[in-house]
Formats: sequence, structure tokens, C-alpha cells
Amino acid sequence: MKSNALRLAFCFLVLAFALFHFSDNVADPDLWGHVLFGQQMLHMKGVERTEPFSWTAPGAPWINHEVLAEAALGASHQLAGGTGILLLKLLIGMLTFWIALKLGSEGLPWPWRSVAWTLGFIACVEIAFGFAARPQIFSALGLAVLFRIMRRSFGGQPAWSLALPVLFAVWINTHGGALAGLLLLALGCAAWVLEILLSKQRPLFSKPHLLIGLMILLSAAAMLINPWGLRLPIWLVESVLWVRPEIHEWNPVQFDIDRAPFFILVGVALASFLLSRRRRALWEAAVLLLLAVMAFRHVRHTPLFSIAALAFVPPHTADVIHRFRAHMAQLEASFSNPRLQRFAAALFVLGACGCIVATGMLHKTHPWTMEIPGDVYPVSAVRFMQEHKLDGNLIVFFDWGEMAIWELPRNPVSMDGRLDTCYPRDVISANWDLYRGVVPDSNVLDPRRAGVALLRQDLGGAEMLIRKFGWRLVYRDPLAVVLVRKLAAHPSLSGLNLPVERGEEVLFERAAFPAQPSRRAMPH
Repeated sequence: MKSNALRLAFCFLVLAFALFHFSDNVADPDLWGHVLFGQQMLHMKGVERTEPFSWTAPGAPWINHEVLAEAALGASHQLAGGTGILLLKLLIGMLTFWIALKLGSEGLPWPWRSVAWTLGFIACVEIAFGFAARPQIFSALGLAVLFRIMRRSFGGQPAWSLALPVLFAVWINTHGGALAGLLLLALGCAAWVLEILLSKQRPLFSKPHLLIGLMILLSAAAMLINPWGLRLPIWLVESVLWVRPEIHEWNPVQFDIDRAPFFILVGVALASFLLSRRRRALWEAAVLLLLAVMAFRHVRHTPLFSIAALAFVPPHTADVIHRFRAHMAQLEASFSNPRLQRFAAALFVLGACGCIVATGMLHKTHPWTMEIPGDVYPVSAVRFMQEHKLDGNLIVFFDWGEMAIWELPRNPVSMDGRLDTCYPRDVISANWDLYRGVVPDSNVLDPRRAGVALLRQDLGGAEMLIRKFGWRLVYRDPLAVVLVRKLAAHPSLSGLNLPVERGEEVLFERAAFPAQPSRRAMPH
């Protein structure tokens, strides 16, 4: 890109495209909990160590590995409601993208820097896939910062390594992704040491190298600076090794249109590293390879691979393109036409403006806050429960558990998205049995101890409760059903024509995330 106007227009388009993708405002299933837990910690000036919200595991140890992230989400909500959460998510997303993009374009002059920006156009789609308003976004930022520190430290500026222990002390208290970060740091260091040994040009035990090694050891020690000490890293290892096929993001990646940007980046990375004539940093290749394996194993890791691909691959892609430049001479010559460049710049600006407009309007009823779509969450069913004061122990689908904790403070839940951070695994298994319509182990999850159920319409749990335990259906819509165990225990339902039916209109409702804190009392 020879024209400055063309460069600026293209960069404007890429940034606007990234802004559009990072601005997705659909609430994550755990958002209600993250905000509430964070606000409770701010109120208590401490952390909750035992489970206070359920009837299946009350008082069980709660290892919350996301305290700083939840404090940030809770504080942003206190300051500006759902808008504050959206702005925090946008800030973290764009900052992560910018750090990775800057790393990928280092040392590349124009027009070759446009290669990094082009890959950024693709990568931002996959990175944003992991940017729901949840603590994982802080791990994405932590990974981008880690890559910057590693490149500086391994590239002859060892003083940068002094930041590593600080990064991991903050990271371990923000999200469990710190464990993956430490693994990547250890792998990168091992590859870097191997490269030094193979080069035979630099002494391995020089003062700069020893400083980096010491900082990596201190980074591992910094993982213990958390409210649970050694128990937290041990739990993280146990949790990562636990297979969870019921949860989509813990399943292997599938080849489909939604993951097309990921597969494009994998193909570009593989071709670029194989065909490039530039010196390949062994530690970058090792980190990229491990993240690719993690991404193919678990969908939730595809954004992390995309961050690494954007940071490490562009120089090699540019070199490959340069090798075949002669085959594109005619195309390059035609594109140097000033008129064509002005036309392209105008198209880029028009596209960028379209992305900005779409950021505030496309598929959004409440564009400046977080939204709760009625085809994903039981907005109407919860409203019915609130209006008729259907209190009591609640059997609830786990994706809706934290919404229930927030909206239904008089209904202790059977399970929620925190899973093994506080629920024993036999309780988790029993809940999944119930959702599928299998009678659960009554020693673990006894439906006779509950009074209300909020379940998905398309699973077998509601039918099983009616058939095996005599529960009564009182509300139904295309997404959710509400049942009660004893109709007489809820006098507000008398006189209603049960079950109350709602049609497909509930699926098109998009409610704004609550602007005020939960009605649940603080602290417990």
C-alpha cells in the first residue's frame, strides 16, 4: 500500500471491524454470578470461601479462581450498570487485539505491514469469539502481555523479565488461565535455551540469562500468592484434566463455518513457518504449536491460538508473499494506479463506517448495555416466578443457575455454572442425569427436597419430575418450563388456568441486563 490515505483507510477498516466483533453484547450464562460475586467481595472487602447459594452443596469449599476479574466486573456494573460491563469488555478486547497486532507488525515496513493488518482482520473474528463478558477475557489480555515480555526478554532485553512475577501474581487471582500462561512460559523458555545450545554462539549461564531464569522461577512461586495458596494451582490442574463433554467449549473444535477464521489462521501459520526464509524463533514456534494442540482439543482455546498467530506469524507470511512477488507483478502494477487506490480507500472508509453503525444497531435492541436474549435465557419464565413468588429450593438448568441466583434470591439453586469450583462432582453428575430425564441418586440430589423447577423445554427432566415424582407443570413457553412440587404451597397460583402458556413471542424478547445490583442481601 503506497498511498498514505489508502493505508489509513485500511487500518481504519480493520479497527472498526474489530470493534464490531468485540462489541457483541449478549450476556454470558455466568455474567449474573460474576457481577454479584464481585460486588459481594467489594462489600465484604474479602472473599467468600464456602458455598452460600445452593441447597445441594451449602457450606462446601468454594475455590474462586476469578476474584480480581469479578471485582472488576462488579465495580464496572456499580459505576455504570450493563454499559460499564460492555465498556470494560470492549477495552480489554481492543487492548488485547492491539498488543498482538503490534507484535505481529514489528520490524515490518509498509507495504509489508499490511500483511499483519490483514491477518488481524481475520484473527479479530476468532479472538472476539472468546470475548463474552467473563473472566476469560483477562487471560487473553494476560497472554498478549506475556508474549510481549517474552519477545523482549528472549530478544536481548532481559530487564523485561522483571515484569513476569508481577504478571503472574495478578493473573492467578484474575483467572485460571494463568496456569496455561505458566506452561507456555516454561515451554518457551525451554525452546529458547535449546536454541542457545544449538547456536553455540552465546554462553548459556550469562547474567542476563540467569536473570530471566530466576524471574521464571519467581513467576511459578507467584502462583501461590492467592487466597487459597497451593490448593488453587492443584485444583486448576485437576479441573483442566476433568473431561466435560456436556459443555460445548470444552469439546474438540469442529470444522464448520463458525470456526473458519481459526482454520484459515492455522493454514496460514503452517504455510508461513514452513516456507519462510526468515529466522524462526524456536520458542515462538513451540508456543504456537502447543496452542494449536490446545485449540483443536478444546474450542475455548481457539481465541488464544489466534492471539499467538497474530503476534508471531505475519513476518513469515510477508516473507512468503515476497518470495512469490514476481508472480503478482501485474496485479501489483495495476493496483498502483492512483484512481484505483482512491477507489479502494473510499471502499475501506465506507466499510469501516458500516462496521461502526452495525456496532450500535445490528441485532441489538439495547446496544449500549448487555442484553439477555429470550431464545437463550428464560426471561419470561423467571418473570412469572417473580410475579407469583414461587420461592423454595430450585432445580434449575445449570446455564440458568447464576441468572436465578441474581433474580430469585429466595430460591437456592441445585447447580450453576461454577461447577467444580464449589459443587462436588457427584452433585454435578446427578444434575446432568436429571436434565436428561434420568432419576438421580436421591442421596445426592433428591427432588423431594426441592419445591420449584426451572428447566429447558427440550430436555427430559420436566417430564421425569411429573411422571416419577408427581410435580405439577405451571408455566410453559418454547424455551423453558416451570414446575412446582406442591401446588398448595403456592397460593398465588390459585385461580390461574394452569399451565400458563406463552408463545414464540418470548423468543424474540431481548431484555437489558439489570442496571441495579441484585436484590440478594449482602453479605450472606
